[in-house]
Amino acid sequence: MSLAPPLWTGLRPCIGQVERRPKAGPSEAPPALQKRRWAAGAVALTATSTRRRQPVLRGDLSPARKVPQEIPRPFYLGPDQPRSPADGLPLHEFYSGRDPTPEERVQLDIKTPEQVEGMRAACRLARATLETAGKSVAPGVTTDEIDRIAHEFIVDHGAYPSPLGYCGFPKAVCTSVNEIIGHGIPDSRPLSEGDFLNIDVTVYLNGYHGDTSCMFFAGPPSKRAAKLCKATRKAMLAGIEVCGPGVDFREVGRAITASAEEDGCTVHPSLVGHGIGSYFHGRPEILPYVNDDDWGVMQPNMTFTVEPALVDAPDRTCEVDAEDLWTMCTMTKALGAQFEHTILITDHGMEILTGPCIDYTGMAPSPVKALPSAI
Repeated sequence: MSLAPPLWTGLRPCIGQVERRPKAGPSEAPPALQKRRWAAGAVALTATSTRRRQPVLRGDLSPARKVPQEIPRPFYLGPDQPRSPADGLPLHEFYSGRDPTPEERVQLDIKTPEQVEGMRAACRLARATLETAGKSVAPGVTTDEIDRIAHEFIVDHGAYPSPLGYCGFPKAVCTSVNEIIGHGIPDSRPLSEGDFLNIDVTVYLNGYHGDTSCMFFAGPPSKRAAKLCKATRKAMLAGIEVCGPGVDFREVGRAITASAEEDGCTVHPSLVGHGIGSYFHGRPEILPYVNDDDWGVMQPNMTFTVEPALVDAPDRTCEVDAEDLWTMCTMTKALGAQFEHTILITDHGMEILTGPCIDYTGMAPSPVKALPSAI
């Protein structure tokens, strides 16, 4: 599960730059909505520059699913913790709620061998959950049903679904459909043939979080969607491949950007990677675009996520749903895709803890033969 930048002010940069999405129902034109541009320094495209399509409409939200009392909860469910993204993020040793000092930027989480094993177990479960949920994607299936499958799989394995209750998030996973860039909330809207979506899974197992996401197709995808997903996974892997001990964190953004531009896509700045461990989100920020944000260099036994979001147009705008304060999409409704892995820095390179990549191209009702098999 990604963060909106900058991490050190939580999700505040997006609050106030919002729209209210209409609910799915009778076909009537939604009221005019005032929108403001997210300050990314880019000029948005006109609506005619992307293919016209029906926007994703809001469905009904089901009651929160329960987690057995014997399953340990993460600390951020405590009584004094944030209950909305507007409140900022939960505070802990590796997140202070303010812009980090130069000293904090180099005081990053180096895990013990025992902690690394805990991360491995959580990440294995996260990947298994993602694959299980992904197999349910098909036309007519609701994202709420996908959430139910993921929720039950996680708790059946003695873990807690990390997003549930995190700053008030109401579900076990994020399901971001079509133009939704991230943080989509599962609801009663059924998927239509040709929809594609990101399922973002994080689990909390024995004191550690594992975080991963992948794109899935509800029926055969459009060429546009298939191309975007292929480019996004390629960009994620390009960012991961440069990781290793002694590598400047900024190299990740450079590699992702070069790969995205090679495929004619734009890295969207609204979602970034992050440190992860006994905490859900923490230092360092892993920016997926070219930047000058100095976090020093990678060291063995660090764990963090690499999770670029790409759009198929030169559009870096962002709007957040005014009602739920989570759902994010571009103002032009350009299509978006995201892939994510949690990785470990080793003595001689890196290890993808949530690997291997899921072969999402073979999980559509009609396999997408034009794309290569997963790495």
